[in-house]
Amino acid sequence: MTPSPMLSGPMKAHAVRLEPGDDLVSSLQRVANDLSQNNCFVISAVGSLSGVTLRMANATAQGSGTIRTWNENMEILSMVGTFAQHDKHLHLCLSDATGATVGGHLVSGTVYTTLELVLGTIGGIRFERALDQRNWFQRTCRHSVNV
Repeated sequence: MTPSPMLSGPMKAHAVRLEPGDDLVSSLQRVANDLSQNNCFVISAVGSLSGVTLRMANATAQGSGTIRTWNENMEILSMVGTFAQHDKHLHLCLSDATGATVGGHLVSGTVYTTLELVLGTIGGIRFERALDQRNWFQRTCRHSVNV
C-alpha cells in the first residue's frame, strides 16, 4: 500500500510548560484536548523526567514483550507523536546520568525539573486511534476535514 499525503489547512504552534511533579501522560493529554480535540502533535520537547515507563518495540498487544520502568532522573532528547481525542501515540528518546540512551512508546512518566513543549495543531486534519487488525495495536489514522 502506498501512503498518500493529505493536504492540511493552517498550522499553529503553542508553547506549553509542565512543572516538576506533573504526571506526563495526563498533563499532555489535558493540554492537547484544551488546544484541539483531535489535531495536535509534538513539535519540540525539552526537559527531564524523574521516572518513566516505556513499551519497547518487541511488546505485543496480548501483553508479552518488554515494558520497562526507570526510576531515575532522565533527560528528554526527543519526543514525537500525535494526539487523538482522549488518546495519544508518543515516542520518547531519553538519556540517563551516564549519557546512555533509551527509547520507546510512552506509557507513563513524571516531570523532574520542567518540560518545555511546542505543540502544533493542524487545520483540516483529524487524528483518530483505531485498532489495527494486523497486529491488534491501536494505530493513528488521519482524516481530512473541511480545509
